[in-house]
Amino acid sequence: MPITSVVKGNFRNTTTRQQINRIMNHFSEKFDNRIRTFWNDNIETEKQRLLDDILQYANANSQTFKRDVAEIQFDKDLEPLPIILEALSKDTTNWGQFYVDLLDDIFDTAKQTEKPNKILRNLIDYAYIEKDDKPFIQKIVDRLYKELDNDNLDAKLAAIWTLPNFLDNKIVKNRNKIIDTLQRLLNDNNWKVRIVAFKSLEYENLLPERYSLSFKDKLLKFIFGEPEQI
Repeated sequence: MPITSVVKGNFRNTTTRQQINRIMNHFSEKFDNRIRTFWNDNIETEKQRLLDDILQYANANSQTFKRDVAEIQFDKDLEPLPIILEALSKDTTNWGQFYVDLLDDIFDTAKQTEKPNKILRNLIDYAYIEKDDKPFIQKIVDRLYKELDNDNLDAKLAAIWTLPNFLDNKIVKNRNKIIDTLQRLLNDNNWKVRIVAFKSLEYENLLPERYSLSFKDKLLKFIFGEPEQI
C-alpha cells in the first residue's frame, strides 16, 4: 500500500496513526507477525527464540530499536511491550536504563489518556526484573516512590500496587522509608488508596503488626467493588 494513500484524508480512513507507525517501523516490520502469534504459540522453544531474536536485534541496533519501540510501545493492537520487556530482562547490563526511562513514558501517557489502566498495566511486566541486583533497580524504586505523592489517582494506585514488589531487593537503600510512607497511606483520605495500600502491603507481609482493614473500608469495598490497581 502506498504511504500517500494511507496519509491522505487526515487519517479519516480506517488506518490509524499507530498503523502508519508500524508500516514505517523497522522493528515492527521484522517482528510484527511473530509478536501477534506469541501468546497463541504452544511451543515454548518458538517463544524463547522470539525473545532471543528481539534481544539480539536490540543489542545490534540499539538506537534504531529504541526509536522504533518508542513509536509503537503503546500500540493497542500489537501490544508489544510485555514481550519486549521479557526479552530485555535477559540483559539488564545493557537495558536496565530502558526500564527506568520507560516509567516516565508509562506514567506520562497514562495521565493523558481516557483509559489509563491500559497503559499502567505494563507495570506488571516489571516483575521480570524486580529481583535484579543492578543499580538501575534503585532508580525504578525512586521513580515509583515519586508517584505516591501524585494527584492522579490511577497513577498513584498503580505505584502503590507495584512498589512493594521491589522492597525485598537488597539493592534498595531506602526500603524502610518507603514502607513507612506506604503504611501511612493506610490512613489516606481516599478509600481506594487505603484499600490498595492494604492489599499491596499484605501481599508482601509489610503491614504493621496486627493491622486489619477497617469495617468502614470493608463495607466500601463491598458496596463499590474492589478498586482497580492496574
